[in-house]
Amino acid sequence: MGHITLNLKDETLASLRKDFDAFLRVSLKLDPQFATPSFEDFLRAKLLDNMMPLTEHAVHRMLTGGQYAWAKRTLDKEFPEVVSILLQQAGEFGFGVASRPEWTPEELAKQCREWAAAIVDEAQGEQVLIDPLAAQIKSSVEDMQTLEEKMQTPAWRLMESLRQRIYEAKIGCETSSGSTARERLGELRGLLRLAITHGVFQKQEAQQIMEYLRLLKPEIFVEEPDDIFTRLAAWLRNFFMPPQRSQPRRQSN
Repeated sequence: MGHITLNLKDETLASLRKDFDAFLRVSLKLDPQFATPSFEDFLRAKLLDNMMPLTEHAVHRMLTGGQYAWAKRTLDKEFPEVVSILLQQAGEFGFGVASRPEWTPEELAKQCREWAAAIVDEAQGEQVLIDPLAAQIKSSVEDMQTLEEKMQTPAWRLMESLRQRIYEAKIGCETSSGSTARERLGELRGLLRLAITHGVFQKQEAQQIMEYLRLLKPEIFVEEPDDIFTRLAAWLRNFFMPPQRSQPRRQSN
């Protein structure tokens, strides 16, 4: 390769430096990741009156790295497969896509297809991508209640607390007697109504619990007589048998 030595005036060199700075400023403004050439390469392009070598390296870098290369690799793998990867890996990082729990499999498939069609239409993609994309969404989506349990959302924690309260009230009905058992039965009825309203228990499950207690302890379902003698007896029980208080634990040295 030949070499050429140029002797330039300071004014000419300053003008070339100014052109070089302007070239870099415009290039970096259009693309912050533009592969900037050296001043010597810029002079060579000026001398040959051919700026193509200055952009060849930048274009090659753009095609092999950066957002364009990622998008090209994405399209090579096909869009539905990429969506599937995103949805499947979301669970590993604490994210999730949920469906309504009351949907049947047919309704879920219909909703997935409509969502896929909306994505393809918005992206101006080909219609042949709709069915594969819908299948990928359906395979990755989770039931809302399953997702809540996995993420332990506030709603799930509240439902678990309600289940525990129902269990404790049921045990209280089984182990208590008299007025105390009837009080626990009233508490259990209220909790079961609340659980049915919020979908924690099905109505049939609540009925099974009440039928079990009715067979086990039918006497607590009979209303206690509310007269002066009954109230006096209850007052005497509370007076002579005060509720036991738990003793504080002694700390061992």
